[in-house]
Amino acid sequence: MTEYRDKLIDYGIPVILSLVLATLLQLPQLANHVGLIGADTVFHFSRFYDTAQQIQNHNFSYFQMNYGMGETGRIVNAIYGPFFAYVLGALLLVAGSWLRFQILLVYLLFVISGIGMYQLGIKLKMSRVVATILASLFLLTGYIYYWIPSNSFNAWGAALMPYVLMQGVALFNDGKRRFNWINLALTMAIVGQVHLLSTLLAILVLIPFFIYGLLSTADKKRMWRDTVKAVMLCLILTANVWGAFLVLYPTNLMGAPLDFSPVLTALRLKSAGTITAWVQIQEVIILLFALQLLYVTLNYKKLKLNLFFTIEGTIFLFVSSDLFPWQFVQRHYPAVSNYFQFPNRFTAIAYPLLFIGIGLTVKRLTEKYDFQFKFLVEAFLIIVCLFNFRADFQETTQKVNDVKPNIERLNDFRDKNLTGIINKNHTGNSDYLPLKEKKNSWDIAGIVSEKLNKDNGYNKQAISGGRLKIEWQGDQDKQTILPITIYNQSRLLVNGKKINPKLNEIGMPLVQSKRGKNTAILSFKTPAWFTTLLYISILGWVMMLIYGVFKLVKIAKK
Repeated sequence: MTEYRDKLIDYGIPVILSLVLATLLQLPQLANHVGLIGADTVFHFSRFYDTAQQIQNHNFSYFQMNYGMGETGRIVNAIYGPFFAYVLGALLLVAGSWLRFQILLVYLLFVISGIGMYQLGIKLKMSRVVATILASLFLLTGYIYYWIPSNSFNAWGAALMPYVLMQGVALFNDGKRRFNWINLALTMAIVGQVHLLSTLLAILVLIPFFIYGLLSTADKKRMWRDTVKAVMLCLILTANVWGAFLVLYPTNLMGAPLDFSPVLTALRLKSAGTITAWVQIQEVIILLFALQLLYVTLNYKKLKLNLFFTIEGTIFLFVSSDLFPWQFVQRHYPAVSNYFQFPNRFTAIAYPLLFIGIGLTVKRLTEKYDFQFKFLVEAFLIIVCLFNFRADFQETTQKVNDVKPNIERLNDFRDKNLTGIINKNHTGNSDYLPLKEKKNSWDIAGIVSEKLNKDNGYNKQAISGGRLKIEWQGDQDKQTILPITIYNQSRLLVNGKKINPKLNEIGMPLVQSKRGKNTAILSFKTPAWFTTLLYISILGWVMMLIYGVFKLVKIAKK
């Protein structure tokens, strides 16, 4: 009973902490019933609106988006966190309005993040006080908080990093206790279904832990076998993700995300900022990291695991910052601007690594010195949390004050009719559009705004079988560019005839319009082999769910 009580406490503490911090940071929104639109809000809202409508209308289209993204037939969700997009689409239906949905997402993100960071601290034998402080630092610093004003999806990848680090610790300690390959596969598969780029970051962070574990374990063949099994299971659980890439990329020239200068989007370590996220960092956090690095440098022989966390975290922090030669990288490797976009993304792994290193240091110091020293160290960390909270709260308050005069937007967020936000805020992103030739992503975004989003005079409707119907009135026989996009696998019927139209720069078809009513039907031909992969992935998750239920029943019987 004592063991179960302790487990209940160790889950209750981070849940309560996360809910309290999420509530406090959203107080300006909750008090004024204000929804926020950040740089990525419209893009992601449109993704979730599409899956929500698919679920509500029982009209599923895995690739072609017939409800979101301006009803243009674009493909986004299939290669951007597909299963998670359906989960959030279902949550949107439950929420019933964009305001409630946005608030619920903050609570969900904070609870997932808080539990992960707290449990990682507990697994490393930290006290509940220290684990709570670390969880607070994690929630208040970087991408987790930044989700509130920006809706940057990097936050969801960052939220899962503590769970990835738990697997890193298991790999590190494989010589003492065999790591669980199923847990490793599940963790990586969840990251892959949520945010693909974070999967790459997770792999990068795990490699050093794996190498150390492999060198220190007595049974290297067994560790290799377990690793291969984890990789195979992960591939099964993410078959829909990598399968979609195999469908699209070999046969289509896919548009890249908007490119940003890495020089301008690197973390500014040379000059501290007023907030805790994006390219800014507080002075107290820099001081905290500096003290941690100094301590580990002076005591590295006694601190193997702490050394791993701190050195790896410092390296990723350096790469994320303006201390790294990003000007050189931008000049010689311009693709980095498109596909990685922001060097500050590395903070999603640098921060949890360094915070855990700090926790390990505090654990060792408090065991070595008296109560007064323990009190001083913990008080200092709490003060750092308060500094970060103040900065975050001021940022949220400012964002809310900026949007409060916009009555129309406030009403759209509160309205149970979800179409207001979607119809009035078209996404101009260049991501994953079918291109005729390579083109600058900002030029593509301009064409999207100028042509693809200009659909006045066209009536669009999602119809059975995951198809999109477009109707318009023609005043004469002439060539017309339809406000939809065509991929190599797309099929287009115009006035009952299958055609193979000419396409403009972003895959918009040029069709022959007749006088009077015209009808076009767009569909996507999904390869049978991909459908097989999709079912394999779904079956894999069902089997994992059954496996988890059996484990819980077994634990309950004990």
